[in-house]
Amino acid sequence: MKSLAVAGLLFLPTLLVAQAPGAVPAPPPPMELNARPISLDEAVRLAHQFHPQTIQARGQLRTSSANLRRSYAAFLPSLNFSASSGYSTGVTYFQGELVPNRGDPWSFRNGLNASLTLFDGGSRFREITASRADQAAAESNTTLREFEVALSVKQQYYNVLAAREAESAARVQFEQAQQNFRVANARVQAGAATKSDSLRSAIELRNAEIAILQAQQDVRNASASLTRFTGQKSLVTAVPGDTLEPITLAGDSTSLFSIAQQAPAVRTATASLAAANASAKAAMAPYWPTVSMSANYGVNQSSRGFSGGNLWLMGESGNPNSKGVSFSLSYPLFNGLQRETAVIQARVAQDNAEASLRDAQLAAEQSLIQAYGVYELAQARIELQQASVEAAEEDLRVQRQRYELGAGTLLDVLTSQSTLNQARLSLIQARRDARVAKAQIEAIVGRDL
Repeated sequence: MKSLAVAGLLFLPTLLVAQAPGAVPAPPPPMELNARPISLDEAVRLAHQFHPQTIQARGQLRTSSANLRRSYAAFLPSLNFSASSGYSTGVTYFQGELVPNRGDPWSFRNGLNASLTLFDGGSRFREITASRADQAAAESNTTLREFEVALSVKQQYYNVLAAREAESAARVQFEQAQQNFRVANARVQAGAATKSDSLRSAIELRNAEIAILQAQQDVRNASASLTRFTGQKSLVTAVPGDTLEPITLAGDSTSLFSIAQQAPAVRTATASLAAANASAKAAMAPYWPTVSMSANYGVNQSSRGFSGGNLWLMGESGNPNSKGVSFSLSYPLFNGLQRETAVIQARVAQDNAEASLRDAQLAAEQSLIQAYGVYELAQARIELQQASVEAAEEDLRVQRQRYELGAGTLLDVLTSQSTLNQARLSLIQARRDARVAKAQIEAIVGRDL
């Protein structure tokens, strides 16, 4: 009962207007949206700059680049510098007497040490191969994330355009409802129609008003989502544009399926497989001995006049020094099956990477088939709904003339009006679906079409 009372209050103003001859309700005012209009290209650019997914992808790319540089640096020797100083004083008990230490209490030592792995079973070379593959995977993943974010941005952008187009259609609907309202009121006043015609025309006006308000709210919602994806602090919205422009793809299905085999997701999986193959080969390195070389040079001095420059005098100042070069070979005979376990884990990762690549290729083909099918279906729906709108407009014109002449009923007019409204909304939805399907295809193949 409470809901019925609320509904009665909502419809009461309109119903009262319907009983007032000549008083035609005005449509809702245009929406005041304090938002900055941005183009689609700018929206995508801002999303690439501020969206967490693209930021994380670029961070992963920087990390993989750093790992590649570290893999190359493994061929360089490691170099360490050491310096120490000490102070020692006191007395020594010698032959029953306490003898004070007469030497300089200060002691110093500086030294350099360098080491280099000469042979490690090819592990470093495999590490470079794996790092390169990881970097390639990170690059492909960055491209993939950028197109995924671009798809989300385009969806919200197209939602704004579709909502605006729906508002325009709702205002046309309101104008037609106003015309029906005038005719119905005139016929009621002339005694050629019943009061129900006036009430039905008032309800039609109210429905058209709600359609306008709903479209305006859809614009707000889509603009808020667009603002979030672009990472802006103030509200942004789509630039008003021509939504009637043809929606075309640069390429047929055959060329698109060929491009899909090199999609970002496929390239990422391919690079991951290459990295897994290199890691599997590197896991065999512990079965080879490791040969290393090290060199060291140090200077000792006990003097208050110690200078670090004496380190490079090679003992010419009379300070004790030491120099040495050594080679070492190590081979683990048994390390608790760590080598065997590492090999098995690497081969399992290799099998998983092969399966992921195969699935990525099939997934790209599947997604492209689905998206291309949606695109073609949306294009067919656009053609059908355009014809439906034209037919509904003509049918509404005929029914309205018949009603004005007394040969038809208002119910026939309202039925034709409802059919026209639905055809317009279906046309708007078909255009939106075609745009989104095109964006999905672009996200799959990793390029703008």
